[in-house]
Amino acid sequence: MWTLLRRHRDVDSGAQSHPPLTQELLAAIRVTADRLDATTAAVDQSVRELVQLAERAESTEVRTCERATLAVEDLDASARHVRAAFETFSDAQTSMERIARQAEDLEASVPGLLERVRDAMRTLQKLADAIEDNNARVSDMLAGLHRIRAVHEAIRSISEQTSLISLNATIEAAHAGQRGRGFAVIADEVRRLAEQAKDALRKSSNNFASIQSQLDALAAIGAEAQSASELGTTALHHLEHFFSAMREQVANMASDAKHTRAAADRAFHHLTDAERGVRQAQTSMRDATGDLVSLMAQNAATRQQVDRLTQVASHLRETAGELAEEMTAFEAFAPAAVPIDTEGLEALKTALAAVSRRLRASDLEGESVKAALLDLKNEHRLGSIWLNRPDGSFIFSDPPAGLLNASQRPWFQAALAGEPYISAPYVSAQRRRRCITVSVPIIHDQKVVGCIGADVYI
Repeated sequence: MWTLLRRHRDVDSGAQSHPPLTQELLAAIRVTADRLDATTAAVDQSVRELVQLAERAESTEVRTCERATLAVEDLDASARHVRAAFETFSDAQTSMERIARQAEDLEASVPGLLERVRDAMRTLQKLADAIEDNNARVSDMLAGLHRIRAVHEAIRSISEQTSLISLNATIEAAHAGQRGRGFAVIADEVRRLAEQAKDALRKSSNNFASIQSQLDALAAIGAEAQSASELGTTALHHLEHFFSAMREQVANMASDAKHTRAAADRAFHHLTDAERGVRQAQTSMRDATGDLVSLMAQNAATRQQVDRLTQVASHLRETAGELAEEMTAFEAFAPAAVPIDTEGLEALKTALAAVSRRLRASDLEGESVKAALLDLKNEHRLGSIWLNRPDGSFIFSDPPAGLLNASQRPWFQAALAGEPYISAPYVSAQRRRRCITVSVPIIHDQKVVGCIGADVYI
C-alpha cells in the first residue's frame, strides 16, 4: 500500500489530488494506528502486571515451600514428641492402675486392722479392770495389815504390862518369903511367857515390815500398770481414730484413683486421636508440598509464556512506531491546511483551565462535572470533550472514547507534567476529520489529579 501511495505521489505530484480519498485513507490508517497503539499499551501494561504478579507469586511460592518444609519438619518433631508422650502416658497409666489396685487392697485391709485394734482395746480394758480389781484387793490387804498391826501393838502393850506385873509379883513373893515361893514360881512363869510373847512380837514385826514393803511395791506396780493401761487405752483410741481417718482417706484415694484412671483413659484416647491427627497432618502437608512444587513448575511455564508475550508486545510497539512513522511520511496526502483560529484555541484553553481550577480530586466522579463539560462543549462547538484520571483511564467522554487508556498520548503526558497542550492538526480516528486537541491539567494541592481534553474540528 505504501509503495502505491509513494508512486501516486511521485507521478501525480503536479496533478490534482483526491482529498476525500486521501483523507479517508489517512483516517483509516489513523484508526488502525490508534487501536494498535492502545492495544500495545494495554498489552504492555498487562505484561508488566503479569511479570509483577509472576515475580510475587514466585517469591510467595518459594517462601511457602520453605515454610511448608519447616512445617513438615515441625510436624515430624511434634509426632515424635506425641509418640514419646504417648509412651510416657502409657507407663503412667499402668502406674496409676497399680496404685489404684494397691489403694483398693489397702482399703480392704483397713477394716481388719481396725477390728484388731478394737480387740486389743477390749483386751486392754479387761487387763485394766483386772489391775483395778487387784489394786482394790491390795488396798484391802493393806487395810487388814494395818488392823493386824494394831492388834499386834495391843498384844505388845499387854506383854509389856504382863512383864511388869510379873516383876512386881516376884518382888512381892520375895517379901513374902516362904509363903510367897509358889506365887514366885507363877510370876516367873508369867514373866517367861511375856518374854516369849515379846520375842514373837519382834519376829512378827519384822514379818509385818516385809509384808508392808511387798504390798507397797505391789501397790506401786499396780499403779504403774494402771497408768500404763490408761496410756495404752488412750493410744489405742488414737490408733482407732487414725485407722478410721486413714480408712476414709484411703477410700477417697481409691475413689480419686478411679476417677484419675477414668480421666487418664479419656486423655489416652484424646492423645491417640491427636497422634492420628498429627499423622494425617503430616500426610496432608507432604501432599500440599508436592502440589506446591507442581504449582511452582506450572508457574515457571507461565513465566515462559509471559516472556513470549513480552516479546510479542515489543514487536507490537515496534510495529506501532513504524506505522506512526509511515503516517508522518504520508501526511502530505492530506488536504491543504486551512486557516487555524488561534484566538479561539487560546480561548478554549482558558475556558478549560477555568473549569479545572474549580475542581478538586473528590469532584472528578460527580455528575456536576459532566454537566459543566457538556455545557462547555456546546458553547465552543467542540467535536468531543473528556475527563481523565491520573492513570490515563477515562472518567467521562462525549462521544465515548475509542481508547481504553490515554496514558501514551502526548496531550495526556503534557497535562500529567502540569502543562497545557495544543496539538498540531491531524485526522481524528473517530470522525475521520481534521482536528486539534487541547488539554489542561487538573491540579489540587500542588498535585496533578486529572486532565480535561477536547477536540476542535477544523
